[in-house]
Amino acid sequence: MIRQKITLPQYDNWEIYAYYAVSEYYVEEIMEHLWDIGIDSRSARRAFDNLNSGHLDTGLCYSNPSMRKSVIVVALTSSADEFLNSLCHEATHACVHIASAMGVNHRSESFAYMVGELCRDMYPRVKHLLCDCCRHK
Repeated sequence: MIRQKITLPQYDNWEIYAYYAVSEYYVEEIMEHLWDIGIDSRSARRAFDNLNSGHLDTGLCYSNPSMRKSVIVVALTSSADEFLNSLCHEATHACVHIASAMGVNHRSESFAYMVGELCRDMYPRVKHLLCDCCRHK
């Protein structure tokens, strides 16, 4: 599993904690983090079931707008293109949460930049997962 913390200073120092290539082995650690940022019991049950499922090509995103924090999880994936799909999917959820909390229009150029900048900040930690040849080394 790969861990990453990203801070977005332009959005009130919103913190995003990302976990990549996650297996069931890390459920307890991630659930603790979700509890720390105030996940509700219904969402926690869904997150726990998702993390424990062992399914490939899944993920989750939970945000607490009052704390200005999000947790993104991308599970193990079947291929590089599925990793990119899951990563973009969860990053978009986080950006929608941030935009909603900060009053940014989801159809605006500002929103598109937010998504791009978040993905750019994720890239150094995940670039080896974006190539099927590199994933198998």
